[in-house]
Amino acid sequence: MGRFPGKWKSIRFGWLPVFLGAAWPLAFAPFHCPWLAFVLLALLFSLAYHAETVGMAAATGFFFGVGAFSSGIYWLSITLHNFARMDWVLAAALVGLLAAYCAIFPAMALWAARYFGPSGRWVALPALWILSEFVRARFATGFPWLATGYTQAWSPLAGYAPWLGQYGTGLSVAAVASCLAWMLHHRREFRGWSFGISFILLVFAGSFFGAVERFTHPDGVPLRVRLVQGNVPISEKWDPGTTGRVLDRYARLIAATPKSVRLVILPETAFPVFPAQIPALLATLREWSKKHHATLVIGIPEKSQGRYYNAAMEIDGHTSLRWYRKQHLVPFGEYIPFPSILGPLVHHFLPGLGSFTAGHGASVLPVTGQLAGMTICYEESFSRDVLKGVRQGATFLVNISDYAWYGHSSASAQTLQMAAMQSLQQQKPDVRATNTGITAVIGANGRVLARLPQFVPGALDGVVQPMAGETPFGRFGNWPYLGITGVLLIVAFLGMA
Repeated sequence: MGRFPGKWKSIRFGWLPVFLGAAWPLAFAPFHCPWLAFVLLALLFSLAYHAETVGMAAATGFFFGVGAFSSGIYWLSITLHNFARMDWVLAAALVGLLAAYCAIFPAMALWAARYFGPSGRWVALPALWILSEFVRARFATGFPWLATGYTQAWSPLAGYAPWLGQYGTGLSVAAVASCLAWMLHHRREFRGWSFGISFILLVFAGSFFGAVERFTHPDGVPLRVRLVQGNVPISEKWDPGTTGRVLDRYARLIAATPKSVRLVILPETAFPVFPAQIPALLATLREWSKKHHATLVIGIPEKSQGRYYNAAMEIDGHTSLRWYRKQHLVPFGEYIPFPSILGPLVHHFLPGLGSFTAGHGASVLPVTGQLAGMTICYEESFSRDVLKGVRQGATFLVNISDYAWYGHSSASAQTLQMAAMQSLQQQKPDVRATNTGITAVIGANGRVLARLPQFVPGALDGVVQPMAGETPFGRFGNWPYLGITGVLLIVAFLGMA
């Protein structure tokens, strides 16, 4: 029995945080348990508060992060195994390495919180937790996955999104969680419980009233769109012997477009060839566009002045071709950091990978009198990338992606949830065309209006209402959230809470 306390300590600050972290992805899509974010953070904050040393607080955050990211981004191992030809052990080890890197940020948050006084620490914990997510999404190229705010895309706290963005929304979640942990700490004090319940009700009431306000308004007539889902396997897509069959599949889906449709969108690299290789097909599509008064947006790689771009090509039969070139590339996928050092190793597993160049220029494409805010693939998970198009006048959002790389995993559902948060933040509809799903139409309120089942070829016909105007988040970005965080940290430092 004398050794039991030591064993319990190792569980509390070792295995228990790992277990809590492993459950963290359940708060996100496709599991849709947003309430779990409050519970898990409350337990984590309680552990961090009672940590005996700064090192134990940091270890608690690190172990939580390892559990969260290992279970939340496991789908990266599918790509490494299926396409980099790594065995499962090596693929899992590399995902674990990325998880360990991401875990540094929650570790730093709980480490820093330990330097605040006992009362101020309850205020510092939620502020530092979300601030660590903010930094993680910006450090180096950034990695915003599994950020707390995304859990609330379809929950009662979503009302904060157009005001403060997903980080402000996440701050409200973390504040409630910290309050729950504080109430647990003062569980024998009726006054503490009454204060805690009042605070939580106030947070939810703020979201309720925040959701009532509409900052954007309809602009023009509703736009009929067709979103094409080719469901082309990666092995077939990039096989020169099957290129003709892939192009023919998309051509048939385009030709079947109803006459009322004014915008047809194909997924990322739907045409796995350069435009110069298919001049006859492009000429045919230009004639089709002119005849049907419809605009085509097609994912296709572009070669220009010796550089390669992951791009979206707009075909309007009445004008010349327009382009959006992807600006935020995937590290170790579309480009290789420190290519002279890491290039040979990456190319050993995936020859030719990492050869794209980041694009520049406008983040919008003109469509039938409107402006579409463009993103390709995981750009849509970065609020700052979506914000570029909105500030350039976009009245609706367009994303083209290909998640066939991640197989039958939770990756597509996670990205759909993040897309819904982008619509909420900007109060603008979003249309997403993906190769294997989830192809969907999302309303300006973040709700999924229509979607295709995954892993089937087909087309989704829908209607979107372009919206003009800007939300507070669209106008000020993350500055209001950062200001609130700064105030909370000052209050925590002064021990006024």
